Amino acid sequence: MNVVLDCNVIVSAARVDGTCRAVVDRVVRHHDIVLSEPVLAEYVHVADRPRQAAYRQALLAVIQEIERLAVIVEPADTLFGLRDPDDEIYLATALAGSAVLITGNTRDFTEPRYATVEVLSPRAFLDRTA
Repeated sequence: MNVVLDCNVIVSAARVDGTCRAVVDRVVRHHDIVLSEPVLAEYVHVADRPRQAAYRQALLAVIQEIERLAVIVEPADTLFGLRDPDDEIYLATALAGSAVLITGNTRDFTEPRYATVEVLSPRAFLDRTA
């Protein structure tokens, strides 16, 4: 399965040994990661925020591993009408890479599917791929 990881998933994976870390582990071991330059830039930007200082090294290590393994795509030139325009890049990347999007952001990703992109919560992804 091709997978795009929302930034909130990798941040949670770097901070806590829980569901999101299990998602990243499973994706790294058994699936294909799809990434775009704008998504990578967002990951790094978030890692540089002061509130991530205590977890920065772990977060950068996760980002580096994702970047090493990922297939890089050019995001599709499509808008989905999300509440937060900054989140559009995740769907555009998933669309370009024929991927699912894994996100914990149910506030902005309110639909189960956008065009051909299925949106899964971290728990739903783990349950489906068990």
